[in-house]
Amino acid sequence: MFLTLLLGLLCEAKSVTYQVRRHSTIMDPIHDIHQVEYRVEMQFGSMKQQMELIIDTGSSDLWVPSVEAKGFYNYVKRYDCSASSTCINTDSSYSIYYDDGPISGTLAWDQVWIHNIKFNQSFLLIERANGNIASSGGILGLGFNSIAANPNPSILESLYQQKLISKKYFSLYLKDEGEYGSYILFGGIDMQFAQEGQQISYVPLMSTYQYLIGIEGMSIDDDLFNIPTALVDSGTSCLTVPAVAMDNMLDVFEEKGVHCSYRVESYAPSYCTVHCLVTATSEQGIIEAFPVIKIRVNSSLELLLNPQDYIYSCTILDGSQSRCNTKLERSEIDDILLLGDAFLHSYYTVFDQTDKQIGFAHSINNKGLKLHVKTRHLSNYALMLIILQVGLLFIL
Repeated sequence: MFLTLLLGLLCEAKSVTYQVRRHSTIMDPIHDIHQVEYRVEMQFGSMKQQMELIIDTGSSDLWVPSVEAKGFYNYVKRYDCSASSTCINTDSSYSIYYDDGPISGTLAWDQVWIHNIKFNQSFLLIERANGNIASSGGILGLGFNSIAANPNPSILESLYQQKLISKKYFSLYLKDEGEYGSYILFGGIDMQFAQEGQQISYVPLMSTYQYLIGIEGMSIDDDLFNIPTALVDSGTSCLTVPAVAMDNMLDVFEEKGVHCSYRVESYAPSYCTVHCLVTATSEQGIIEAFPVIKIRVNSSLELLLNPQDYIYSCTILDGSQSRCNTKLERSEIDDILLLGDAFLHSYYTVFDQTDKQIGFAHSINNKGLKLHVKTRHLSNYALMLIILQVGLLFIL
């Protein structure tokens, strides 16, 4: 995955029109867990066992937790091959080391459903997992088959070979707010997820095995921070910037009065490592203090991120400044900008393996979202304690 493995997706009970005919667009709802995990629900085997799978464009294998898997939390859904009359479990063993830890298991075959669409699919049954994977369930790898541990057709290739989609591509819309409302579309594009009047701008891939594109860098005003490549990875939660470019970028933030530092938080709302203090105590004041970040792909295409796009939440501290948790992360990986979920919230994105290109259009999210701004009431609480203590002194 080029993971920071944080993503999530589930089945939504909304009414969505699905085409069941051949060469259809298969539209699958996504469950957003704190903008950290994005999961899709699929069904496996003759008993249609429901599994929750993390969408990951940075890896290519389909991993499903087995009932005999070790290392998983009790609430994670697991697949029982013995309960399916159509399951074929092999003795072939596989293992992969992801950023969140290793996974190992065996190869299996069975019927798989994405809503009412049934097809035959091979997958890897997880026998052991560690780290965040152990708490998240399975993985739906949507990268190129050339980097898969499993040599058999991937989900995308299976849908294409079994004539359920006419082309090996999918599009991804991640809603910025709310638990539901995000979608993945296999074999199709729906421009309702792009801003009105937008067209999709396509960029050729530099790699035959990753969604990697060439870029000129990131910029703020006239300052350009050189980064030669960008990887579009839904298995990464943050906008992850190489260390040198991030340090230089935060120097520009500092000149604008935004003071940032690196800090790792273990709880979901602060999952990225760049946190900032700004002398502003209103939503508009915070937006005006933070700069617009531009990802310069080439002379004709810039992908803009407004402050609302890369700030997760802000807390007013004492009436004179606010602390903001951003969706930015500093990386020690040289020369690669990771365009994770923080970026995908702002751009409706098309992943095209057939024509080896990736397309971007301003998402309907990218139009001036409201910030999550709250006031910390600790100062008022402290004042109440002082008043109470003074009152007790007079009574005594």
